[in-house]
Amino acid sequence: MDAELTWSQVMARTHGADDGFSRTQAAEEHFTTSIDIGNHVAVVVVERCLAAARRHGIDEPWIVDVGAGSGRLLAQMLDLGFPAERLVGVDVRPAPDLPVHWIQGVAPACVPPVRGLLLAHEFLDDVPVEVVSEGLVLDSDGVPVGPAAPADLAWLQEWAGGDSGVVGRRRDEVWRALTSRVVVGEAIAVDYAGGGPVGHWHGRRHTACDGVDISAGVEFRSCRAATGGRLVPQHRILADLEPQDVQGAAELAVLRDRAGFGAFQWLITDQVSQC
Repeated sequence: MDAELTWSQVMARTHGADDGFSRTQAAEEHFTTSIDIGNHVAVVVVERCLAAARRHGIDEPWIVDVGAGSGRLLAQMLDLGFPAERLVGVDVRPAPDLPVHWIQGVAPACVPPVRGLLLAHEFLDDVPVEVVSEGLVLDSDGVPVGPAAPADLAWLQEWAGGDSGVVGRRRDEVWRALTSRVVVGEAIAVDYAGGGPVGHWHGRRHTACDGVDISAGVEFRSCRAATGGRLVPQHRILADLEPQDVQGAAELAVLRDRAGFGAFQWLITDQVSQC
């Protein structure tokens, strides 16, 4: 990677540049998410959308999948019978061959108003972060390149208790903007918590470098402070699902594993209409 690029610059290039990972690679070829393990997340998302619609009196709820990738979750929700005309995928990638609405663009700016449910599944971990050590911003080789911004130092003091760590301030801002797009209904972010930038390539963790996926764990406490809501670990979210067969039971065991996917956090924010 280019010398003196900070982690936020590297991650911005990875997920935003025309030749970056997110615009040129199929994510499922390089790492596994909960969506790749059966359709259980899709079942929960549809159920939560319909419950939010009943709770808020929404006649025709929509589901907007932010960071939709190849559209796998949307395809699963179609198979569950959710109407295609009320499904929207948002991603920097081109539209997949699915009968849903698709917005190719950068979230949150391109996300339309939502009446129903907005989901950001493993989206926030791609939002760029700075890595700071003793008040100095580090480049991707771990070399200090200059002082951290005062706002980043204030964030670190509040959420890391010092002047070193991974700065998630921009994630708070992105999540606040995403939740503001929900006119009425629910906004849900699902991701892994904690940890600095790491690369993924063909199923393995990889040195973070040009061409590979680069993500960093999410500080959910600060995101929740930005918008309110409640944090629920995935093993609890999926606790009431009943497997339909042996394969389903095996999939749920993986998704509920508290040492793996079961430790992922769901930040759930209820948005009440102000109209």
